[in-house]
Formats: sequence, structure tokens, C-alpha cells
Amino acid sequence: MTTYKELKGTNIEAVSSDPSNPVIGQVWYNSTDQVVKGQAVVTSGSWSTSSSLNTPRGGGGAGFQTAALYFAGYQSKTETEAYNGSAWTELNDLNAGRDSVGGAGTQTSALCNGGYDNGGPLAPESYMTRNELWNGTNWTEVNDMNTGRQLQGSAGADNTSSLVYGGLINPGAYTGNTESWNGTNWTEVNNLNQGRYSQGCGTATSALNFGGYNGSNTANTESWNGTNWTEVNNLNTSRRNPGSAGLDNTNALAFGGTTTTSVALTEEWNGTNWTEVNDMVAAVAGSGRNMGTRDFALSASSPAGTTEWSKAASAGAWATGGSLNTGRWNLGGAGTYNAGLAFAGGEPYKNETESYNGTSWTELNNVNTARRNLTGIGTSNTAALAVGGYDGSQRGYTENWNGTNWTEVNDLNTSRSLSSFRCGTSTAGLVFGGYSTAVTDVTESWNGTNWTEVNDLNTARSGGTGMGETNTAALAIAGSLEPGTRVANTESFNGTNWTEINDVNTARSDLTSGTTPTSLGVIFGGSAPAVTGKTELWDGTSFSENTDMSTARKQLFGAGVAQGNAIAFGGYTTTTVADTEEWTGTVPSTVTFANS
Repeated sequence: MTTYKELKGTNIEAVSSDPSNPVIGQVWYNSTDQVVKGQAVVTSGSWSTSSSLNTPRGGGGAGFQTAALYFAGYQSKTETEAYNGSAWTELNDLNAGRDSVGGAGTQTSALCNGGYDNGGPLAPESYMTRNELWNGTNWTEVNDMNTGRQLQGSAGADNTSSLVYGGLINPGAYTGNTESWNGTNWTEVNNLNQGRYSQGCGTATSALNFGGYNGSNTANTESWNGTNWTEVNNLNTSRRNPGSAGLDNTNALAFGGTTTTSVALTEEWNGTNWTEVNDMVAAVAGSGRNMGTRDFALSASSPAGTTEWSKAASAGAWATGGSLNTGRWNLGGAGTYNAGLAFAGGEPYKNETESYNGTSWTELNNVNTARRNLTGIGTSNTAALAVGGYDGSQRGYTENWNGTNWTEVNDLNTSRSLSSFRCGTSTAGLVFGGYSTAVTDVTESWNGTNWTEVNDLNTARSGGTGMGETNTAALAIAGSLEPGTRVANTESFNGTNWTEINDVNTARSDLTSGTTPTSLGVIFGGSAPAVTGKTELWDGTSFSENTDMSTARKQLFGAGVAQGNAIAFGGYTTTTVADTEEWTGTVPSTVTFANS
């Protein structure tokens, strides 16, 4: 299977706005947001174990999951270590040992500020104002904070722009004091609404503060817009000393911490609410701060060691839905996973029409001409076309469904059996290939009134399937050559011409698909030549195998939207099938890997 990397290479393109139609694996630098982004299939995420620090401890952090910096730590540690995604390497030490520090930035441009010295060479048990700057090689002491503190929240993109807030300034004395760093000096700005020691993440102009302690544990969350703190929705679980990761006040992860004991709880912030997601590998308090994003984070702490949080691709799943009232094969269909339409098909030839509401099928008014091997076009169960088919002869019949009745409209130019070779809507449809007096490559476009012949497929075939939202953007997938050789060919239509692109993994005919769009899709079932339940996902570049159907079958029909949801209904195994299966997958989205 060809990957995006093999097609496009590994250089990261710089763009001023996100691509309109990215494919899975594509990565770019958004120069407006100043972040590295990519297209990925994401789920709720999970934690996994990696290499431990050389000096286990709770400390401060900066950077990202595969390029992190960890420094200071319990018992006034000075050690600094860098993480490359698999192992930690010792680097030059801090000038002043301390723990409970604030930290922010990247692996090559960071700050370490404040903290607590509990018996080091400095004044014993001091709450520190010290500020050190990391340039990728060494720490340098620079201008101190105005207020000495430990356990403060911190945020910042690099060592020239940072924010510290809250913290403990003396035993039992909690502050909401906030200071901003411009690369040279600290300036006091507007305070937190609730003084406490806490955690946080983000930048100097877009930060988040959450959890902490001010005599009791708190779930309080506050959002910073560069000028003021605003109270927003709280964590689900009050706790102190959670770990943190996140890019700004809309993107955050809170993990671990202490309630009455250490916990493994993880919560995601989407800019409005916190959502509980999968727990850490082990319960841990003081599990690191400001290393990563909401989707790709890092925790490095004693005794749990290093763990990585990743939202990674997962398999979809098929579940049993309501059965058709009339089992049949070589039927037509249209609509979506919870608003589907099934019509005609079978032998003897059937004219029944049924509508699916996500749970069950209901019988509606019949098509005018009973037949099989027709196709269906439409993205709802209230507006569809029934096109072509076979009733003893190849037909070019077209019928229009308005949600209540079928009406005969203008026929195809080439009468044929079409199966699932279709795409588009009831007013902008496309059919291609099929069987007339032989397998054909003819393509016809529907404008709501008439069919017009357009440029042919490169490979004539029948029994394949199609994807596409309109009659100007389509995929023709797999099928059968005369006298029955299955093919894996995939072709893309741009409104004018067909171009051969990456093949499916399993050559087959009599399959179907969730119909839209051409950048995302799912195909399933068919004959290879044995009846199969194989499911493959299309990401805009290539197909990948996924979870098989529960009931392998051929000559079925499908409906759905993208990779996220689809239904498969009807078909044939060794007998006629009435079963419906519901596909729940995962839809790719743009995720942020790192800032600049």
C-alpha cells in the first residue's frame, strides 16, 4: 500500500492556513497559528510506557512528546534531560538546584523559574524568585520573578515569552499573582480569580490554569486571554499536582495528581468542557508539566517512569441493525446510516421500497418497474434515483423518489446493469461501467433532468462500487472484467476525465460502499471470488484493511457518510440475506503536534 510519505516525501510544507482537504499522514506548518499540524484518525487516546529518566524524580518540563526537556526535581535536583521519543539523554545542569519549579518552552528554548530549595547550597527552605534560561545547550541566570513561589502554573512558547501564575509563597499562603516574561523582564499583570497552587499550559497570551490546592483540593479552571483570567468549566475531579500538556486555552490535557491519594485520571479540555478519557498506566502525582499537546503528551515522574499519551488510529466495528422486511440481493439503495433507502432487487424481481431510521426498516411505496442489478443515487431517504437494472433485459430506466412516490423520468442513454457503480445526488448523479451486451466503460452524468455521456472509464468493468458527493468528483472501485476476472483497479473522476490511482487491497466484484465523499470512504463485502466480508477504508490516497463484516456477503448495497458511519443491507451468501449491519468507524481530523 502506497503511503502519503511515499507519494509526497517527508518535508513539511509551510502554509498560511490549513489545507482544505488534507489526507491522513499529511503534515504542515501553519505560519499563521505558528504550529505544526497534521491529518490523523484520532480516538480517545491511550497511555503507553517508555524509557525511564536517568535520574527518576518529579520536576519541571517543556517541549513535546518526541522532543521534551525535563529539569530540576525533588531534593533540589539540578539535572536536565532531553527526550527524543524513545530515550532520555543527560544534558548540562541548572545553576540552582530546586523542586516544584515552573517551566515552559521547547527542548531548545525554555525557562525554569521559581521553586523550592529544601536544603541545597542556597538559603535553606527558600521560596525562589530565580529564573534560568535554556538555549539548547546551557542554562543562564536571567532576571528574577518579582514574587518568589513554588508549585506555580506556567505557560510559554519559548524562552522569550512566558507566563507564571498562582503558587505557594509561604507555608499556607496561596497567591493568584500573575507575571509575564518578555525575554528580559517580568511584569505583574492581572491576577487569577482564585489564589492557589495549580497547573497550567499554553502561551503568554492564551493559557489555561486548572486544579490545585488552596487549603483543599480544587477543580477550578481559569482561561487567560492575554489580559484577564476568566473562570470556565471545572475539571470533573478536584485534585492537586496534576500533570499538564496543551498548546493554548482551547487545547489541554490534565493527568494524574492527588485527591486523597495519587490518581491515574486523565481529562481532555476542548475549549469549553473537560471530558474524562482513558486513565494513565499507573496513578502518579507531580507527573510533569508542559510536555506535549492534548493529543500527544508526555509524563515523566517517579515512581511511574515515562509514559506517552497518544491519540492513534483504531479499528472500526460492525454491529447488528434491523433486518429488511424483504430479503433480497442485487438491490438498489441510497441515503445515510440512519436515513437509508432500499428498493427493488432479488429474483423473482422485486419492487418493494423500504426506509431505515437507524433501528428498523419500514415499507413504503414500490418502484414502478420490478428489477434487479439496478443502482441507487442519493444522500437521503427522501430524494433518490433508481437507475438501470435487469428484468430479463438490460434497462435504462430512471425513477425519481420524492420521499413518497417513484416517478419515471428520462432514461439512460446506455441500458445496463449497474450494481453499485454510482455517486452523487438525485439532481447531480453519475453512473459508470456495468454490463450491457458486455462489460462497459460508459459514463453518464445526470443534471436533474437528462443523462449526458461523458468521458469513459479507462477499464471497462461491472460489479464494482463508487464513491462521491457530486457528478464531478467520483471514484470507481474494483469490479469484474469479462468473463469474470476480479480486479482491484481504482479510478478517480474530476468532472472531465478518469485517472487510475491506488488499488484496493483485495480484488473483488459485487461489493458496495458508504458513498461519500471521495476523500474518505469505506468499502465492504463482495466476491473475491469467494464471498467476503472484507472492509477497507479510503483516506484520499490509499486503501487500508479494517474490521470485517459479521456476515460475509456479495451483491449487497450500502449507504453512509465518510468513514464514520455506514450501513450494509441485503445481499447473498449461499442464500438471500435480509440482515443489516451498522458500521461505526473513526473520522480523520486535524491535530496539532507542536508549536514553533
